[in-house]
Amino acid sequence: MMSWRKGFSGLGILLLVGGIFNYGWAAAEKQIPKVGPVKLNPHPSSLEGKTVLLRWNGKYNGDKFLARVGELLAQQVKGVKVIRLWEMDSTTAAISKNGEMSEEVAGKMAKLKPDLVIASQAD
Repeated sequence: MMSWRKGFSGLGILLLVGGIFNYGWAAAEKQIPKVGPVKLNPHPSSLEGKTVLLRWNGKYNGDKFLARVGELLAQQVKGVKVIRLWEMDSTTAAISKNGEMSEEVAGKMAKLKPDLVIASQAD
């Protein structure tokens, strides 16, 4: 059996072995925190006068996609404020490697008090 877990702490891995896709969770032997029920915020009826935060995780062309989304919002929605988080703080343009990093980025976003967050992976 192939030992694909070494060196891939916390990553999901997709392998093609003998024509069959196998998905394995590299952190399976680690304790994964459980998340309880989540209550979703109500959707705003309009984005007029709202603040929209764009969050890019650093993957190729995601910033271009989000920049275009921001341009379209600014053109089509009266009084919308668009924040490109990666331009304000380049450390947020990264894939969260652990829970602590995710919490740090979420905290930075929350401090800006957006009404809506749009994120892009652009895979």
